[in-house]
Amino acid sequence: MANSPLQIALDGPSASGKSTVGAMLAERWDCDFLDTGMMYRAVTRMAIDNEIEIQDAGALGRLATLTDFSVSERDDGSWRLMADGCDITDELYSDDVNSNVSIVSTFSEVRKALVTKQRLIASERSIVMAGRDIGTVVLVDAPIKIYLDASPETRARRRTQDADGNSQDNEYAEVLKSIQQRDEIDSSRADSPLRPASDASVIATDNLNLEEVVEKIINLASNEKVVRISGMANR
Repeated sequence: MANSPLQIALDGPSASGKSTVGAMLAERWDCDFLDTGMMYRAVTRMAIDNEIEIQDAGALGRLATLTDFSVSERDDGSWRLMADGCDITDELYSDDVNSNVSIVSTFSEVRKALVTKQRLIASERSIVMAGRDIGTVVLVDAPIKIYLDASPETRARRRTQDADGNSQDNEYAEVLKSIQQRDEIDSSRADSPLRPASDASVIATDNLNLEEVVEKIINLASNEKVVRISGMANR
């Protein structure tokens, strides 16, 4: 295991804190970070830009298969998603992407293609990988599996206040409705429904700040002795 990249699976519903917590963990453990939801958003963005029908599962699957994805860290510590070598991160949270990404993410053709790419990225370097099916599908053998949860109301409040996640300045009620709809789609889809892995540690984040969540996860990792075995150390 000391010669293999460490894999940390971080799952949870929309606006549960996965992206921010994942990036903080990656900083502490000096490893990469990938929010896999950005890959589904990227396929949605590229489909819209290339006038691909959002309901055309085959075409979307081919688009996902043919696109080369990677992650890159900026000097300021932020993590960016690269699609065919181009930074696409700032284009992923527009209203048209928000309205269509749930549909795109239900297609098995898209999920299969992106899971393959996510596993490839995880094989290259130690990584914290966040998403909705990391512990259950993408990295089923990850030694650390965390599921972050919070009420829809808490998550809507966070998303409303998040300048990046709410770039269109939508009101709280609209954001709450969107989150509830996304929860229903994610939890009821036939392919890789949203749920905690059977061996995941579930952390309710409603009454925790980001630093407290990070410390809980680091303590869990330390108890499993995974960080020491892998040769990684807290910074």
